[in-house]
Amino acid sequence: MAEPIPTTSDAVYKRSITIEADTATLERQRKEGQSRGFTVYCDEPEEIGGDNTAAPPLSYFCMALGF
Repeated sequence: MAEPIPTTSDAVYKRSITIEADTATLERQRKEGQSRGFTVYCDEPEEIGGDNTAAPPLSYFCMALGF
């Protein structure tokens, strides 16, 4: 069961998490990222040196804000 949210300053407590990820540059602008057993790819449009094979990095950032 979830703990209740603190309502006074003396009930505030600290939590921390660790997130690990590995990244690699493949060819041209294509990149690979791995975290918790999942693999994602990003790329840039052809106009800026990529091959347009995956979403650009900023798209992943924007999606993360929405999640």
